[in-house]
Amino acid sequence: MKNLTALLFLMSLCSLHLVFSAPTSFDHKTPCCPGKTKMKIPLKNIVKYSLTSSDCPIKAIVFETHNKEKNIKNRFCVDPTADWVDNYMKEVDKKYKASQRQQ
Repeated sequence: MKNLTALLFLMSLCSLHLVFSAPTSFDHKTPCCPGKTKMKIPLKNIVKYSLTSSDCPIKAIVFETHNKEKNIKNRFCVDPTADWVDNYMKEVDKKYKASQRQQ
């Protein structure tokens, strides 16, 4: 009986170790990008952006567009060093702040 109790205790410890040592990469809010597009997305179509996780192999900015007529959302992974990306991020931030003031 003592052996069974000890075995169950040891298995519980091992299970906890596995749970707490699991990589956090399974909990991405922004999925990793398989690649980056070189296409410049029209600014008027962008509704938000996010950065890929540091766990992702490709560092990218993810711009999300939303076609309200067709109710279609698209995500585009772009190179964060592209010359237009920083300005787009600033403009999206301005749009967001303006929409927050109106509420």
